[in-house]
Amino acid sequence: MIANRFKLALLFLLLAAGFGRALAQEDYVLGPGDKIKILVNGEDSVTTEGIITPQGTITFWVLGDIKAGGKTVAEFKNELTKTLAEKYFQNPVVNVEIMEYHSKEVVIQGAVKSPGSYFLDTNSTTILKIISHAGGASEDAGTYAYIIRGYIGSGKSGKDIAEAIANDPNRVEVNLKKLLLDGDLREDQPVYGGDFVFIASTSSEELSRNFVWVEGAVKTPGKISYQPGLTVLSAVIAAGDLTDYASPNKAVITRKNPDGSASRIKVKIKNIRKGKKPDVPLQPGDRLTIPQSFF
Repeated sequence: MIANRFKLALLFLLLAAGFGRALAQEDYVLGPGDKIKILVNGEDSVTTEGIITPQGTITFWVLGDIKAGGKTVAEFKNELTKTLAEKYFQNPVVNVEIMEYHSKEVVIQGAVKSPGSYFLDTNSTTILKIISHAGGASEDAGTYAYIIRGYIGSGKSGKDIAEAIANDPNRVEVNLKKLLLDGDLREDQPVYGGDFVFIASTSSEELSRNFVWVEGAVKTPGKISYQPGLTVLSAVIAAGDLTDYASPNKAVITRKNPDGSASRIKVKIKNIRKGKKPDVPLQPGDRLTIPQSFF
């Protein structure tokens, strides 16, 4: 479900945004590892291709090592044009092409078809687009994705990522179901070079994020998958409906609060079925208990 919805959401996003763009974007910030080509119109002898060094420099013609890293393509081109005009050429027209993008690495892991490292050809992207680069969400994709800002290059190992996902106060949490099922593009969070993206699977997420429990006097008690809009009545039906010995008007929802405490909500299922009471929406992690009647 998530994987199919992802394809539709991505198609909509790309059509809306207009995916085509020039190879060398004027606002792209150059960085170490990027391979660029410098050209001066009418001066083929000075054409230079090179990789920006870890220090952010590139060797160009008689100018030697010049600073490119940390500058946009437009800034670098304008500064180079000014330097060449002052000393070497009259009204030079400088062009800068990005041949290979290698300065903005993003790592994506988890429930995607092709996890690994990807390099951005823009200053930032979105989580929908980076999932697309990784081949799309897999069939076991869960409810949530997480973005850990600046994790790459932080000196932390891959072994630390689970702790970062669980405890990093700066992590960005994305509700994939809201994004892909409801089309809520507010969930399509930006992703920058250096970010680590983790797409949780249904098995790797906390059970409380994906399921509700129905127990007691139902025909097939146990956990059922949570979907937005799940209510008490629909959960009872998903659990095979009530047994002949159920006491439906004494049902209770046990719900864990953010502070760790638990709330108990009394529910009269029989009255809900008769239309005397409104159905009650459930939340992930809820436990619905229907006691058995002794008479």
